[in-house]
Amino acid sequence: MKILKTIIFALVTVLLATGLYIGYLIKPDHSLALPEDNKEDVTANLETVNPFKGDDPLHILVMGIDSTATTDMTEDENPSRSDTMMLFTIDPVRKKVQVLSLPRDTYIKIPGYAEKTKLGHAYAYGGYLLAEETIEDFLDIKIDHYGIVDYKAVERLVDAIGGIDVVMDQDYYYEDTYVVPPLVIDFKKGKNYLDGKEAVNYLRIRKMYEDQDIGRIQKQQEFLLKVLEKVKKPSIILKVPELIDIAQKHSKTDLSYGQIAYLAKFALDLDKEDIITDTLVGDDQRIGDLDYYIVDEELAREQVRRFKEGKGSYYQEVQEQKESNENSSNDEE
Repeated sequence: MKILKTIIFALVTVLLATGLYIGYLIKPDHSLALPEDNKEDVTANLETVNPFKGDDPLHILVMGIDSTATTDMTEDENPSRSDTMMLFTIDPVRKKVQVLSLPRDTYIKIPGYAEKTKLGHAYAYGGYLLAEETIEDFLDIKIDHYGIVDYKAVERLVDAIGGIDVVMDQDYYYEDTYVVPPLVIDFKKGKNYLDGKEAVNYLRIRKMYEDQDIGRIQKQQEFLLKVLEKVKKPSIILKVPELIDIAQKHSKTDLSYGQIAYLAKFALDLDKEDIITDTLVGDDQRIGDLDYYIVDEELAREQVRRFKEGKGSYYQEVQEQKESNENSSNDEE
């Protein structure tokens, strides 16, 4: 890979799920006390601020950035790139969350620029404000809050919660000597235990999947749910100091302490079935010398509206329909 593409999907749990404890403990006049039974002891006197405006869903744009050192550029010299973008739509009435992944190669119009380009360029051109404006124009929504995290947080988060187990469908080996230090990804078919470093490597995999970026996004979504389930365990309270340090060093958000605490408490009460993972539906297409992900604007807006109507993942529906059509075609042959 000429530019190392880093995935930050799991840190959302720091901003939301573990934010309950972070918000509770960082208050200046709070003295640390670790309950031994469950999270109810922590939440009993938690001061929260409701970020919702009535019954309207809340839109939070979460961006993962990367400035990994390379053989010709140090980490400090490398410009930050937004390699991951996710739109969280949180419904306070139905108590459901849509995590809509926005592929970085999405062919899109960035305000202030004449030519369409990749969505991932918006952050590089104008930071989170331009990224927000780009998504708002494209999806016809108002983004209420943002979160920015860097890739080091994934490594530290996974180590803090004791690692994650994943199952590989096949062996996978990859080397990249362009980055510093050189990258080696080596996984075996079957169950693999991932510490923080290996988790980052796992989330970097692209070439193993038929649809590289989309395949990687699906693995990110599965990984997020695994992390969320582990973060919700009562034993995680013992990791609070380390989680606070991760959030402070590797994330930035305009959510206040009270708002983070409220949303995190909300997140900890969710089941996996309450979290709808979706991805913009589109097709790969080469334009000039570059590959893009072509998304119909009206269809993208419909994906956001579908969630408000109580419907599930549209991307999954499209994939299931494709498989059904292929099976029917094979049967006819």
